[in-house]
Amino acid sequence: MTTISNIDLHCHTTASDGAYSPEQVVARAYSRGLNLLAITDHDAVGGVAAAQAEAKRLNALLLAGAPDAPTETYIKPNAEVQSVENGSLERTPAERLLTVVPGIEISTTWRDEQIHIAGLFIDINNAELQGLLEQQKVLREQRAAAIGEKLDRLGFSNSYQRCKEKAQAGASITRGNYARFIFEEGKAESIDAAFNQYLKRGQPAYVKTEWSSVEQAVAAIKVAGGVAVLAHPRRYKISNGRLRRLCKDFKACGGTSFEVASSQQKPMDFDYLVQLCVEFDFFASLGSDFHTDNIYRDLGQNLALPDALAPIWRCPEAGAWGLDPALKQRRVNLTYAKNEEAGAQEDA
Repeated sequence: MTTISNIDLHCHTTASDGAYSPEQVVARAYSRGLNLLAITDHDAVGGVAAAQAEAKRLNALLLAGAPDAPTETYIKPNAEVQSVENGSLERTPAERLLTVVPGIEISTTWRDEQIHIAGLFIDINNAELQGLLEQQKVLREQRAAAIGEKLDRLGFSNSYQRCKEKAQAGASITRGNYARFIFEEGKAESIDAAFNQYLKRGQPAYVKTEWSSVEQAVAAIKVAGGVAVLAHPRRYKISNGRLRRLCKDFKACGGTSFEVASSQQKPMDFDYLVQLCVEFDFFASLGSDFHTDNIYRDLGQNLALPDALAPIWRCPEAGAWGLDPALKQRRVNLTYAKNEEAGAQEDA
């Protein structure tokens, strides 16, 4: 079973290490049936304004019934709709409008671990937030240059400059950019494999960086009017005990939300994150962490929050930003013909 959610609060564009421009990500969101999308680039907010402008333009085309208005294309001919929760399959143009939430994903260091803190409903022009991002940008540039040097010593050519040329102007180069570069050079079977073979801790091109603290990230997000979210908690290579300690520290410094649902998530991990969300009284968030074409990590893919959890779109910051508290997560549940499922997912 594949579930397509109309809400996705974690994705990336060419403003950081995403493969698609903000406008392209927004167009994809319409094709996937989304109503709420957060742009959460790594330590950067350069893609937010362009994404919001594109959504405004396409919303107007929808309402006008224009022939070039965006269409939904995520249900393939070999897919069968099993059920639709909190809504109907056929929707009017007004029901298909997209809202783009201003967001950020800040890299932090917590007890020698790199932890990502997302911020949603932020004022992207807030001076304190911008000050922190300037500091982060310096660290990112230093790390990116060091990684490029290591890759060049491993036999690659002009790694840093070539990644810069492919990125959006002003974007900092991340390990995601390098993983895609390594894959495109034919040195790994996939982007994930490139990351695991070259860029993660213990591998030959890894560079340790002392990022801002969790406290600093949460404080900057809060002063910018946003809500701080502990991003993809189960992806960190830490024990259950360490994760619980992280939740305690995060909450103690003002963190109030927790990313419960992610694409490419094991059911037992999801169940454990639901348990922690309840235990620490967090608002529940969800996000695909979309970067590029990936059959398992597309916008809205397999993101379902239990109705018993308090969703992040009902937090005070969302209301202050202007989000409708009556918003519901619409979930379309699909199955594919067994002999065509892989192809269907690749096209999704």
